[in-house]
Amino acid sequence: MQPMVFPEVDFASALVTDLFALERVRVDFRTEHLDDPLGLELRRLFQGLTSVMSARIEGNRTTVADVVAEARRAAATGQPAADAVREILQLEQATDYMDELAAHGRLSLTHGLIRELHQLAVQGLEREGDEHPGSYRTIPVGIAGASHVPPAPGSVQADMDQLLEFANKEVPAQHQLLQIALVHHRFVWIHPFANGNGRVSRLLTYAMLSNQGYTSRSAARPLNPTAVFGADRQSYYDHLAGADSLSPEGVLAWAGYVVHGLKDDMDRVSRLAGPRFISEEVVGPSVNAALAAGEVTETDADVIYAVARQGRAKAGDLEDVIKGSPSNRSHRLRRMVESGLLQKMSGPGRYVVSLHRNVLTKHVVHRLNELDMLPAILRD
Repeated sequence: MQPMVFPEVDFASALVTDLFALERVRVDFRTEHLDDPLGLELRRLFQGLTSVMSARIEGNRTTVADVVAEARRAAATGQPAADAVREILQLEQATDYMDELAAHGRLSLTHGLIRELHQLAVQGLEREGDEHPGSYRTIPVGIAGASHVPPAPGSVQADMDQLLEFANKEVPAQHQLLQIALVHHRFVWIHPFANGNGRVSRLLTYAMLSNQGYTSRSAARPLNPTAVFGADRQSYYDHLAGADSLSPEGVLAWAGYVVHGLKDDMDRVSRLAGPRFISEEVVGPSVNAALAAGEVTETDADVIYAVARQGRAKAGDLEDVIKGSPSNRSHRLRRMVESGLLQKMSGPGRYVVSLHRNVLTKHVVHRLNELDMLPAILRD
């Protein structure tokens, strides 16, 4: 395999401008720890949406509403979710696993991590599984619609050794996003697994962004590469193919595509950093839509909106919204927690709004689409 090296970058190029803009974001991430539970809940929803996007890039057309309904059914019955939904849920689990490792300083880029991510992504799937989860391929493979032929199975281990050596190399700050982009392409170029390479490549890219300080689970704005690749599936494939010759020009064009996409995604999602914007422009209209659809009661809607505006609320804070005795308030709040509309935080009886996998989720996604905050791949 041709050695992995950094292409020469023109200092006056748009790529450098985007790199500077994203470096400012990284500085913000290092000093910003979101204490707004509504913002963190929206971040959790975005992370779930990236799993839907990653599956859609591979041709899985499951909708957000389908995921919510099937995940809730599976949890209630103890039965496995449908295969297409399991594909998405397993990607969520893989992302959560990386977040947990990162939180404890143990997200190391190794063969072991890559194989674990592959196992988490494909285990037990019928349509998009792999007969050998967590193992590098021992057979030749092709890439549908691509002229590039991945290397023979006998060279996969050595090629992955080189990729990980490059991925773990300490480089100046201005080279780190280039490093991430080059690793993503070369991973897909190697195609180390029989199936699931695209999903694992996007998980690996997320791991590198996390390690380099571009995102964290306490940050207000989740920077996730899948949102970039999901903005235009065909453009993603075209730019990957353009770099398959490994020419400096093709590799540089690919890197420019990734970095500019990350900047665009950051610009879009950064509008969600303010809790007032989230409660007034996202949660409020979503609750109204759920109310109009008969999915929540008027009192439920009033409670959700009141809690959203406060961020956290005790039962006593809601006496003007939930009429009657304290026991009546406790009963309604308990029912709303059981239905997934609210979460009860640890500590002295505080409640926060939940947006993930409940009747509000599809309305929140629809509202985010109205605000032009979702990639095109999610707009149906």
